Order: sequence, then C-alpha cells, then structure tokens
Amino acid sequence: MEREAFGQCLGRALRSSQVRLVVFFVLTWLGVAGLLAFLLEEGRQQAERKAEADALGVSALLEARLAGTIRRLQATLEHIAATLPPEAFLASAKATQGEMVRRTLILHSRHFPEVDSFRVLDAEGGLLHASGGRTGEASVRDHGYFRAFAEGRSNGLYFSAVEFDRSAARSVVNIAVPARFDSGGLQGVVVARLDLTYLAQWFDSVAVGAQGVVSFRRVEDGSLILRRPFLPERVNQPLVNHPLQQQIEAGARSGTLRMRATLDGVERIYGFHRLGDYPLYVIAGLATDDVLAGWRHSCMLAVVAGLLLFLALSLALVRVLRAGAREALTARRLQDSEARYRMLAENSHDVIWTIDIPSRRFTYVSPSVSDMLGYAVEEVVGRSCDAWLTPDSALRFGREVDLRLRRIAAADPGAGVLVSELEMVCKDGEQIAVEVVSSYLLDEDGVARTILGITRNVSERKAAESALRESNRQLHARIEEIGRLQSALQELAVRDSLTGLYNRRYLDETLEREVSRARREGIPLSLVMLDIDYFKRVNDTYGHQVGDEVLRTLAATLSADVRAEDVACRYGGEEFLILLPNMPLVAALARAEAWRAAVEGLAIGHGDFVLTFTISLGVAAYPEHGKTPDDLTRCADQALYKAKREGRNQVAVYSD
Repeated sequence: MEREAFGQCLGRALRSSQVRLVVFFVLTWLGVAGLLAFLLEEGRQQAERKAEADALGVSALLEARLAGTIRRLQATLEHIAATLPPEAFLASAKATQGEMVRRTLILHSRHFPEVDSFRVLDAEGGLLHASGGRTGEASVRDHGYFRAFAEGRSNGLYFSAVEFDRSAARSVVNIAVPARFDSGGLQGVVVARLDLTYLAQWFDSVAVGAQGVVSFRRVEDGSLILRRPFLPERVNQPLVNHPLQQQIEAGARSGTLRMRATLDGVERIYGFHRLGDYPLYVIAGLATDDVLAGWRHSCMLAVVAGLLLFLALSLALVRVLRAGAREALTARRLQDSEARYRMLAENSHDVIWTIDIPSRRFTYVSPSVSDMLGYAVEEVVGRSCDAWLTPDSALRFGREVDLRLRRIAAADPGAGVLVSELEMVCKDGEQIAVEVVSSYLLDEDGVARTILGITRNVSERKAAESALRESNRQLHARIEEIGRLQSALQELAVRDSLTGLYNRRYLDETLEREVSRARREGIPLSLVMLDIDYFKRVNDTYGHQVGDEVLRTLAATLSADVRAEDVACRYGGEEFLILLPNMPLVAALARAEAWRAAVEGLAIGHGDFVLTFTISLGVAAYPEHGKTPDDLTRCADQALYKAKREGRNQVAVYSD
C-alpha cells in the first residue's frame, strides 16, 4: 500500500508542469556544467601537451647549438693534433716552435667564442702552448683526462669534470684529444677549455618561465655540468635513482617526463635530448604552475560565467514558476465567478483586458495597466489597441487577429488561444517587450466577438535571455580563440623566433623525409650550409642588437631567393642550412654563389656607419657525398669548414 501511494504521488508530481520545468532546468544545468567541465579539462590537457612540446623544443634547440659547437670543436682539436709537427709537443723545442703553435691556436680560437683557450700539453702533462693565459702553469698529469690518455684508456674525444679556474674566475670543462706516435705512444694532448659562463648565456636566452630550469649533464652518471638557475654546490654531483637519468642510461635519445623536483619541490614537465653520440645531454623543465597559469585564469572566468548563467536560469525559472502559479490561480478564479475574476484582474501585476473585435477597442483594462504603461484605466478604455503598440507590433497583431478569425470560422479547434510577443509604448515613451495571451470568446452563435487577453511585461526575461546568448557567444568565441592560438603555437614550434626561418627541429624531420624521397624516386638532393664570416667581431664591435639585425637581413636575403619546395632554416647561432630537393650539385653551387654575391652586396646602416659582411658556404649533394641525413649534414659542415679555411667569402664543395 505504501508503495502504491508513493507511486501515485510521484505520478501526480511528474504530471505537474512546474515539476517538469524544474526537472528540465536541473538537467539543462547539469548538461551545461558537464560541458564546461569537459572543455576545461580538455584545455588543461592541451596546455600540458603544449608544455611537453615546448620543453622538448627548448631542449632540442639547446642540443642543436651544443652538439654543433662540440662537433666543430672536435674537428678542430683533431685537426690541430694531426697537423702540428712532432717538435711542437717537446718542451726542448718550445723556443723554436712556440710562436708558430701559438699563432695556430689563436687562429682557431677566433672561431670559438665559447672556448676560453686552446692548449697543447707534452707527454708528461706540462703546458707548452696556449692561445691565451700563462703557459707556465703546473702539470696536469694527475687530471682525469690526461691519465685516461696516458694509460691508453681513451683515444678519442674526452670531457673532463667541471673545474674552476681561479685565475680567470670562471668554470670550465676541458675537452681533449690525444696526439700519438705511429707506435701508439702518447705524443701529447690538445685541449680546449670550454667556458661555461658563455654557455650560461645560451641557457639564459631560452624561455622556460619564472620557475623553469635548464641543465647540462653527463650521460654516465648524470653529473651536473651547468644549471640555470645556478647551483654551485651541485656541480659535478651525480643523479642517484633519478627517473630521468634512468631513461638516459636505458638508451633514450630524447623524451619527456613529469615529476616533482627533489631540490625545490616544484612540479615540472621536463624535456631532454642527448647530444648526438657524445656522453652529454641537456634538460629543459617547465613548472606546471607557470604552464597552467593561463588555464587557471580561464577556469576562473568560466566558473564565474557558469555561476552567472546558473543565477540567470534560476531567476528565469523562479519567474516562470511564479507566472505559472499566477496563471493557474487566474484560471481557477475565472471559472469560479465574475466577481472573483475581477478581484484577481484588479490585483494582478499583469494587465488583463478585453477588446471588442469589430471596433478593435478596449472594453476593459485591469488597474495594473498603470504600473506597466503609466496610463490610468480611463485613458485606455474605449481607445484602439493599436495606440499603445509600436507600428510593427500593431501590424503583426492585426494580421494575427484576422488569421484567427478565419480559422475560427473554419471550425479550427486550436484557433481560440494565441500567445504573442509584442512591443508596447509606455506613457513616458519607453518601449517594453510584452507577452500577450489572447483568448477568443464566442457568443451563442459561435461567432468570435471579444478577445480576452493577459499582457505580461517580459523585458527582464528578454534581457536575461540576451545575456545568456551573449555569454554563450563569448564562450564560443573563447573556444575559437583557443583553437587559433593552438594553430599559431604549432607554427611557432617549427619557426626560429628571430629570423622567421624554420628551426632545427623542422629541418631534421624534413631532411629525413626528403632523403627517403630522393632514394625512392632516384632524384638529386643538395644541402648548403653557411655562416657569417667574423660574426663575433660584429657582436663585439656593434653589439648584439646589430648582430641580430645582420641575422635577420641574411635570413630575408635567403628567403627572397628560395623555391617553394626549398627549406631554409637557422641551424644555430650564425649558421644557416638550406635544403634543396630535386636539385643537382651543379645547380646548388650556382645558387650558393648567387647567395654569396647577394650578401656581399648588402649594406646595413648603423648610425654614421655602413656595415657590410660576407658569408662562407659549403655544399654537399645526395648521393655523391652522403646517403643519410647525418652524412649529408656532416659533409656540408666539412665543406663549410673548408671554405673558412681557404679564406672565407667563398663556396666550397665537400671533398674526401
């Protein structure tokens, strides 16, 4: 019995229009709240995915610059070790060989602003020659890199731990190669002292946010070489049981990782890249608080907008429920008696009226007309209904009346009641929006002669609906703006911010694809690598702003003379690389010479001076010089080095 009673009560409640309206409101609000939560969660995930791409991009940028520098540095060290005469490694010949060796070291040091000095050591670890600083320093025979060469444990490029040079007040990493006799004995060592202060400027130039970090570490144990922000006490300290170091030791070349740092407790999204085949890798970390700052602002705005929407809908619901209650009460009183009807009409906030259809004049108006329109009842009764309507509303109301009369004459059962939205003019000239419910009353002959109407002021409801539509429009506009920003960020991810050319990341992807296409279709492919001659002098003489202007001018000159299928990119620093698909070596040489001549003719105004500069270019082609992206890049780099070595401002082709 109790279940049956409960079921009956529930059925009656669901049949109530007010209950159905409340249920509809709740379901609508839950739907809007769910959609808003979904969009916010999607925005957060997109912000985190973008942060992963940004962290990986920053680490890739630094990897490209560091790997390129070390690659050129290795080639230079090996060249010095191979070309110096045996006497250069003897302390007894220092008087005769010293000046020649020193000039050679100074010449090479000009190409490496990041190197503190080049040094030549004898077989006992004594310092014989240096491009800068004193040569009478103590022996380094106890240093790790020298012992590795002396004991025969290493014959290639060797990276020392970070050392602090007290005389120069800077931290350095010794990068060394051995010079050996044909028998294998140690003849001497050639060393480049990498200035970490200069590398720190590179790290400071990348954008990782207020709480972001950038670090440079060794592969074998994660020992810290350089970190920004700088932590001197952590230098040369290994990473123990660190998830990122474990990925590197497992053979990962690059990747991302999200974790909370043990040093400062800040959660970050990290991206890392290993430097080619060197035992080094670089890390860039973006703090999740920095990454999600914009999303949290949007989330706050969305929550405020959602609350305003909820309040607006709640107000509309309350008003509708109240209006429904009033209408129900009015209907019951109309059924009870004329007296009760008049009492209700005279106390209702809505205006209740009757119109004589043939004359279209008011025969009754409730007193609430004064509150709604500002007119007294006497000013309305007996006047035409068109007098208080706007011209457009009067025309529409007249057409609706004529249409209803024709439908009633045709015995249409649904023609007796009409709901209209019109505009009325108040006594003070203000226009208000009203909802008019018209009922056509028939006489005993079935002819409609009177219209019974209820007029309600819905201006506030219209304003709420308009505000709701505007909120929805702004929300959609926000979503569209987010989409546009995502597209723009995707474009920025493959562009160099200074020159507008493609970056190293985009080149690596494109070069791999174009080499595969050249191999598959049997078509030629050329690669041109160039850099600005004596670019360090430009920066030292005129400043980095002029140097940046030189880079932009060179980029504009290259962009003006490339085909649609060519890929021009900034390879790193003042180095540029142009990929020329489906172009043989002869045509690539002509293009390179045209670029060289065009740059030679450029002139950049700087105050009262006119700045000119030149470029050196190296050209390599597929399949003549290399059949893989790495081989082609290496050959183009060696060709560029050849052009530099032979006097600059010229084009050189790779040769074995």
